[in-house]
Amino acid sequence: MKDSSRRDFIKTSTLFGGGLMLGNPFNITANPLSVADKVNIAVVGCGGRGSGVLFSNIPKIPSANLVAVCDIVESRREGAKARFNSEFGGKINAYEDFYEMIEKEELDAIVLTTPDFWHKAHAVDALNAGLHVYCEKAMSNNIEDAKKMAQAMKSTGKLLQIGRQRRSNDRYRFTHQILLEREEMFGRLTHAIGQWNRSRIWTQRPNKRDNIDLKKLDRYGFKTMDQVYNWRNYKELGGGVVSDLGSHQIDIFNWFFGAFPHTVYASGNNSYFGLEQADTMATILEYDTPKGPAIGIYENISNSRAVGVYERFIGDDGAFIISEGKDNKIYRESRVSSKRWKKYIDKGYLSNLADMQQYKEKESGDSGIKETAPQISYDIKDMNDMDKVYNLAAHTAHLYNFVESVRGEETLNYDAEESYKSEVCIYKIHEAINAGGNRVKINPKEYNI
Repeated sequence: MKDSSRRDFIKTSTLFGGGLMLGNPFNITANPLSVADKVNIAVVGCGGRGSGVLFSNIPKIPSANLVAVCDIVESRREGAKARFNSEFGGKINAYEDFYEMIEKEELDAIVLTTPDFWHKAHAVDALNAGLHVYCEKAMSNNIEDAKKMAQAMKSTGKLLQIGRQRRSNDRYRFTHQILLEREEMFGRLTHAIGQWNRSRIWTQRPNKRDNIDLKKLDRYGFKTMDQVYNWRNYKELGGGVVSDLGSHQIDIFNWFFGAFPHTVYASGNNSYFGLEQADTMATILEYDTPKGPAIGIYENISNSRAVGVYERFIGDDGAFIISEGKDNKIYRESRVSSKRWKKYIDKGYLSNLADMQQYKEKESGDSGIKETAPQISYDIKDMNDMDKVYNLAAHTAHLYNFVESVRGEETLNYDAEESYKSEVCIYKIHEAINAGGNRVKINPKEYNI
């Protein structure tokens, strides 16, 4: 397509008052792909997450071929281009304009690591142009645009994977597929508790060399350079800690429960850092699971790393702590016979860490209050009987799954339709927090695309 014909299709769209200029190149088509080929990929957004994709993920995926990067900030796109070409012998190109890039390059797929408020426009236009899309979470900064992304995936028949990487983490997949779904070893799950505490909110200092004029900033939906670098902290651009961190973990609640909440209670404030978005939040989610009612409890604290990050699930036969770090352990209720769980050891699923056959009650001081029976500790040993073990870091595994799905060798672990359902409850949490702490009911129809 010639430049003049491409410009004929450029239209103006205003997103949430941002004045964002969006192209709509209706006659761009994707490069035909055979299963034997590598997947030609462009990465859009060369900031923190984009750098991870470029230098930690793509080089570990043999079937991925990076051909271009795109970012409105010159130092980021040119720096990424120079570094990738130097370290990996590449010949990638760098672009400011997204639509110029997908017009000029022979692409099969794009990876979006851009601010949330850009996701819908770029994802939908890329899907309609015949490209497959991997998009970092959250899908958007509003639920209507998230739904449009899922609808575009369905209408075009192209792939749209959302970047909640726990869905491709081997430990999480094994726990769900084998321990929960097949063996039902924890009985009925009744509670999920999660947190992601960190000692500072996500902030970056703008590069002093990045001197973008205000007209260009406005064209791309920003008012200041701080918004370019710290968009997560602005309500019109992103979703703060709820979307950035909580959405990963609450999605695991939904996945492991096999259900989505019908009611949320949530409260939060920005009293510590004084930003637009809540820096501290807590929520309670009520579920009707296939096995009965359940409750999810989640919190995020941004002024302390205390007790770290994890998800904990409690069932009537056992419980487990799971995380992407070292905090992983499985517990058997002491009333459940060790013989009953021996089969999991024999199958190579678990190892008995405590080697406890019985327990002794302990008194706490001289109060006369006795501890309840301690649970016997286990951990995952081998991931036997799995359909697939990636043996990769979760971010790499999730992108690998996407690339291989584009090639027809796998199916997506987490497509936009499944992600949309978790997005619904995340936005209901936002609604409750923005109302000053509230109870919000979710109509089951709201989860439909």
